[in-house]
Amino acid sequence: MTSLQIGPVHGQPGELAYGEFEAFPLPTGGREHLPIIIAQGVEDGPVLWLTTGIHGPEHTGLNIVHQILTPDLPRRLRGTVVVVPALNPAGLRTAQREPYYAHTDPNRLFPEDEGRTLQAASGDPDRELPSALEETYGRLFEAIRATATYLIDLHNAWIGSVPFILRDRVLYHAERDRREAEALQARTGEMIDALGLSVVNEFPARKYVGEKLHRSVSGAALNLGRIPAVTVELGTGMMPDPAIIAAGVTGVLNVLRWAGMLPGQPEPIRGVPLVRPGYPTRRRMHPHVPAACIVRHLVRPGDILRAGDPVAEMRDIYGRPIEGGVLRTEYDGWVIGFNHGVVYYPNTPVAVLAVRDDEPMV
Repeated sequence: MTSLQIGPVHGQPGELAYGEFEAFPLPTGGREHLPIIIAQGVEDGPVLWLTTGIHGPEHTGLNIVHQILTPDLPRRLRGTVVVVPALNPAGLRTAQREPYYAHTDPNRLFPEDEGRTLQAASGDPDRELPSALEETYGRLFEAIRATATYLIDLHNAWIGSVPFILRDRVLYHAERDRREAEALQARTGEMIDALGLSVVNEFPARKYVGEKLHRSVSGAALNLGRIPAVTVELGTGMMPDPAIIAAGVTGVLNVLRWAGMLPGQPEPIRGVPLVRPGYPTRRRMHPHVPAACIVRHLVRPGDILRAGDPVAEMRDIYGRPIEGGVLRTEYDGWVIGFNHGVVYYPNTPVAVLAVRDDEPMV
């Protein structure tokens, strides 16, 4: 069995290996780096990449990967787990979603189809050069594409949100590619079933690409690397919930068991809501207040809704009802979580719902 190498970090069968994936030089001296941990088993097998921390204030993933990486894991493992516990070190240091050396969402900087990107940008004299962080992610992605069998990217979501799996759309370029794309989505679905949390689909394909979600960690792994990959949203950020940490650890271990990387049977997810509305859903910021107001939420994360159900009360600063007083949903679905606070300006969404989804996943 040969050792797995990611940058300068060499895995060794039956051991945990620690090191740094070099990013770029800093103006103040020294270099930025991404921490890497390799847990390599004593037998050959699949390779699961487990990443987290691409948004600085999202901390639950750190707690989960630390609990997964027990000293005895490599001796029980068939295959390898590669962990990147801080994809955005600057954001982790400053508790900011975006790093101070790349003023954009870092989870939109992973590679996309180079041929199409270069063709679209050819002849453009104003084409921007990639940031140092984007170039780093490009090199890291090559390591992912060369080694990964599966990938799980850990995040946090909205205020009070139920933990859930955010499932990407699979894109294909020509009709001859459709069967391969459907097989990839089916295999991803098997991994999602093994994880065991509630499931919410990403935006429909046009909005998915428009929002550059194909350049997220899981989106790039799935759509460019053709690697089964998911994003897992683990409740409110900054202050991890112990129940959600435990559910996340169970879900990741269940994937390792499903993949034949650990012995034993899947364990049930406990301590968090598991929402099963009976139909597929996708995320949507909804409903929006029609006027400036103070809201009082009338629902809780995990609640299942039907079109027309009340979501929030709307009052002015004096407590008087406005615009009919009640804000209702237009969709069947369930409540994922909320935006911060109770003070809203016109046309602002007050909640994040999982609404009925009839769009194709491929």
